[in-house]
Amino acid sequence: MIVAVPADRRCIVVGAGLLGLSAARALARRGWDVVVLEAAGTVGHERSGSKGDARIFRLGYPDPLYVGMALRARDLWHDLEGAGGARLLHATGQVTLGDETALDSIAGALAASGAPAERLSAAEAAARLGGITAPGPVLFEPGSGVLAADECLRALCDTGGFALRVGVAATAVEERPHGATVTTADGRVHGADVVVVCAGPRSLALLGATHAVAAAPSLPQVAFFRPTSGVGPMVPLPVFIEWGDDMIYGLPVPGDGAHGGTYKVSHHTPGTALDGFDPTDPAPFSDDPSLLAALSGAVARLLPSLDPEPVLTERCVYDNSADTDFVLDRLGHVVVGCGTSGHGFKFGPLLGELLADLVDGTDAPVDLGRFGLHREVGTGAPSG
Repeated sequence: MIVAVPADRRCIVVGAGLLGLSAARALARRGWDVVVLEAAGTVGHERSGSKGDARIFRLGYPDPLYVGMALRARDLWHDLEGAGGARLLHATGQVTLGDETALDSIAGALAASGAPAERLSAAEAAARLGGITAPGPVLFEPGSGVLAADECLRALCDTGGFALRVGVAATAVEERPHGATVTTADGRVHGADVVVVCAGPRSLALLGATHAVAAAPSLPQVAFFRPTSGVGPMVPLPVFIEWGDDMIYGLPVPGDGAHGGTYKVSHHTPGTALDGFDPTDPAPFSDDPSLLAALSGAVARLLPSLDPEPVLTERCVYDNSADTDFVLDRLGHVVVGCGTSGHGFKFGPLLGELLADLVDGTDAPVDLGRFGLHREVGTGAPSG
């Protein structure tokens, strides 16, 4: 239930992607008067890192911290389903294959968190899981699946209790003695008690300082595949992630949208670096033939029920951090959430609550030191 708003609890959220909408909803439910500013004309626009109709939800990380966070996030996704009335999380199971050292680490982290997982031989995986042709043993997670990404954004907006203003581009965020301001492209200055910056690749630049955790955004290649002609309906396939140099992954697309009934395949490792990212630029991104060839090759190797010729292609934007951990921190009257590095969608409502904790100054259920803006940055392996 949305409660009455005290006059001194006004928050501006910059960015209406998954993090911004999740934070705005969490804050509105805590009694804040929240306005969300989105530079583009729509939520889930073509250059949004939250666009599209399908994202992986999984528990399988080699790091117990992320497994625990995913478990918390799953409960919050179900709460959002109850509030909005639409199904958001589709259980499909997930196969993790490839680097056996990674499989061992993931299995250990899942076991430590009490999350179910099962080791299968390549033959067992092929027989039970839609004919996946793994080159070796796999780890199967029955509780993982797919989030209907577009429905998730819609549910956050519909149940949010905040004001949304699209086509309003922030150009600067500044700390003030008793709050913070957002300057927009029309020259107006908007004041609030706290500003939350969730503007994707533009977030840290809006703060006006250089940070070691910052990293250039990138542009992975995505392709969508259908069953081989003559084999009938799509063989039910789980999510898969192939741990290795390319970190190729795939997931079935739910629903009846443009991609519904297809199987989405991409790579988690960064694609083309983006310079001068502008979310309002309408120009489409071009496909990368070499990356497309790698995706088609993975389909031919691993998913024999699919035609390796894609039926649709697109590019997606990764808002990266230097070490692939998220950025969740507070600087005075400014809170920042960014650097999701291609693996943040599954945590959406949890990240919104954590950002709201930072705004409120309350203790978070997760140690946020790992996600500090001024942390010591290494070059760890992709978090997946």
